[in-house]
Amino acid sequence: MSPMVIYFAPSGSKSTQVLTLENPDSEKIPVQIEVFTRGVDAKGEEVRVKSSDFNVYPEQVVLLPNEKRNVRVTWAGEFKGDDEKSYRIVVSQIPVEFKEQNAKSKKPGVSLNFLLQYVASAYVTPGNAAAKVRVKETKVLGPKKVLVTLVNEGTAHKVIHTKKLKLVSGNKIVMEIADPKEFEGLNLLAKTEKTVTLTLSKEIPQGVKAELEFAELGD
Repeated sequence: MSPMVIYFAPSGSKSTQVLTLENPDSEKIPVQIEVFTRGVDAKGEEVRVKSSDFNVYPEQVVLLPNEKRNVRVTWAGEFKGDDEKSYRIVVSQIPVEFKEQNAKSKKPGVSLNFLLQYVASAYVTPGNAAAKVRVKETKVLGPKKVLVTLVNEGTAHKVIHTKKLKLVSGNKIVMEIADPKEFEGLNLLAKTEKTVTLTLSKEIPQGVKAELEFAELGD
């Protein structure tokens, strides 16, 4: 499935995008395409709810061996406010027993069970949307453990790429970590926050504050 990240405009020509499905196998593969809203609960875990905000054509398709097929996905929801809307487009493989034309049916009906799933990110983004990420809270749990909470107060998501983390006490830098891996690739949706636990190489005092320097990379 490609692309894996899809941007839609709330209106106009860019409100329709094309998803390409490819079957590299030597057998027919039936698939189903669904769209879910994408949110975050109080624990920072992703929450999905089935959505009718998009028109998908076709919603189900049988991919022939080595076939590529385009699927049209069109934003059809109502857009209010300035915040970007986040979704998941889920393509699920469905096992269906294909019978020859003259084969006898064993019993009526078809039993469906989902197998592989491919999950893409989809965003409906107004033209003026922008992310605004900052460190909301720093909490020392122990001599070598600290919690850092990031919040995105902006109107668009942001994939985090960090260049440097500083732990500061007053005007003094207690610790500096280059390219902290715990934050890399973290996706903060608009108006959400995420807490990251850091295990440090040396002891730090209570009351330190984290400062992040973000790398200027594309999302």
